[in-house]
Amino acid sequence: MPANVFISFALENLEQVNSIRALAQNPQYGLEFHDRSELEPVKDRVGTPLPYQPDDTRADPVRKELKRLLQKATKMVIVIGDATHKSKWVNWEIQAFYDKKSNLDGDPTKRIKGMYVKGYEDSELPKRVKKLGISTMQWDLETLNKWFNLNPNQ
Repeated sequence: MPANVFISFALENLEQVNSIRALAQNPQYGLEFHDRSELEPVKDRVGTPLPYQPDDTRADPVRKELKRLLQKATKMVIVIGDATHKSKWVNWEIQAFYDKKSNLDGDPTKRIKGMYVKGYEDSELPKRVKKLGISTMQWDLETLNKWFNLNPNQ
């Protein structure tokens, strides 16, 4: 069964996220990725995407779908770039994943890893990464892939 990984990121880092997703194209890795970019944006009556924040009741459909994806995921990767710390959605996703995995054996923070985008190693961390003490690493897809294959509690 493939590892189910949820990727949390600020939209500015979509290019780097796509390089992580490329790992799933290699059949030896056995990975499946889930993240919010798979979701249809919430739109107004004329089809214009609306950037609702996670605490806005109009974002209920997005939160519901994200919770479904988070439930399926065994691990979470946070792609950390220059603007990631400003994203309310990234912080919401981290907390929601942590809460969903808190009822499992082991420390839920061991299921979450932050990875800095190359050139942004000094970027500010999202609030939830700091508050929960989530470990981070430099950009290294090979090391990340090894982490994917570890027991979720390691």
